[in-house]
Amino acid sequence: MSQPDSPSAAAPIGQVRISAGTFMGALLIFAFVLGVVLGFDDYPPVWVPVALGVMAVAVHLLVESVGYRVPAVAPVTTDADAASTGRAAFQTSMMLRFALCESVALVALVAAFAVEPHTAMTYVVGGTLSLLLMLWHVWPSERLVRRVEQQLDRDGGRSRLHDVMTGALGSGAVRP
Repeated sequence: MSQPDSPSAAAPIGQVRISAGTFMGALLIFAFVLGVVLGFDDYPPVWVPVALGVMAVAVHLLVESVGYRVPAVAPVTTDADAASTGRAAFQTSMMLRFALCESVALVALVAAFAVEPHTAMTYVVGGTLSLLLMLWHVWPSERLVRRVEQQLDRDGGRSRLHDVMTGALGSGAVRP
């Protein structure tokens, strides 16, 4: 009687998704707390959502220009070093993108207390914009992993970031 194969370790992308989900969930907790403290009765002046929208567009452009910059993997790098370098670069760039995307919510948080009328709706606008930015730039989807992998592999090295993040590298199911 043979023993069944031991289960493989959880794919790193699952761990990164838990972190990203926790960060995104904090935005919702802030909205709840502000709703209790300030209420949702009033709406902010029209210029506040417009300013937050302009800020969100500026943050999106900033993230597009600097948020995906990662050091290229050299062609002579060993597979193990390339894999660890790629994963570390992905996580570091993810934290930078998160911080930039969260800035809209933080400005909205301050504005909720600084702009008359004091209302949680100010934060709801900024928090929603931040959440949308995070879904696009922070949530570790296959699209995002492949985008960072392209940047890592731009000089001819092979980071195999997608394989590392999905756990395929350890199982021998590496794509060519």
